[in-house]
Amino acid sequence: MLRIDIWPEAKDFLESVPTKHRRQIGTKVFSLANRPFPPQSKILEGYAPLRRLRSGNYRIIYFVKGNVLKIPLIDKRGDDEVYRRLKRLFG
Repeated sequence: MLRIDIWPEAKDFLESVPTKHRRQIGTKVFSLANRPFPPQSKILEGYAPLRRLRSGNYRIIYFVKGNVLKIPLIDKRGDDEVYRRLKRLFG
């Protein structure tokens, strides 16, 4: 199992969503720690090794470095804001 590192921006977003959705996202994050490359995850074009995974109406942006699952962003699915935030973080 990978160690989980949720970055401050992702933590802030998680605190803003309803408890039910927070639990749903948390379940996906823990499943990623056990299986970081499920078939439904996709590599983000132009941002490799970043990947995305859907969790209901949300998108989890993550990558694996060594034995750590790093989660820089979580945001609403279908909202281009997540990609603008990605660009700010990773240029």
